Amino acid sequence: MLVGIISDTHNNIELTAKAVQVFRDRHIDLLVHAGDITSPRMISYFKEFECRFVLGNGDIDVEYLNGECTKLGFQPMDYSASFEAGGKKFMVFHGDNVPLFREAVASGKYDYIIKGHTHFYENYVSNKTRIINPGALYRGEDCSIAILDTETDRVEMIRIDDER
Repeated sequence: MLVGIISDTHNNIELTAKAVQVFRDRHIDLLVHAGDITSPRMISYFKEFECRFVLGNGDIDVEYLNGECTKLGFQPMDYSASFEAGGKKFMVFHGDNVPLFREAVASGKYDYIIKGHTHFYENYVSNKTRIINPGALYRGEDCSIAILDTETDRVEMIRIDDER
């Protein structure tokens, strides 16, 4: 299963559209957004995918975001989500709740923990759990997304051209 991972889009329409094209070209099976989507209109960019969204610290219009999710057939956003996909257990949160992160890693319950918030790409294993931060499409040193192949446990970082 190919999982497209994106975070911290912060209403950046141009780079989000480029990232969506990469996910489309790579035929991902699931898209995970780790928060800070910031605007309900951004959700429509992901409507062709099966998606899991979580709220970030920049997602202040929760009612409007969840209204758009409902309208487009997505599950409402919360501050974290746990689910199973491709026979693997996932936990997703934005990354700003350090106690939640430590508890999730220590539990050993998850194959993957996906987070954002720092705007920096991360891919490492802790306590048999792979932690992935795809980076950001806003105010990052490099604008990036990631694709996880759950069958091989490989993560690919993909830079999205910012043309600043």
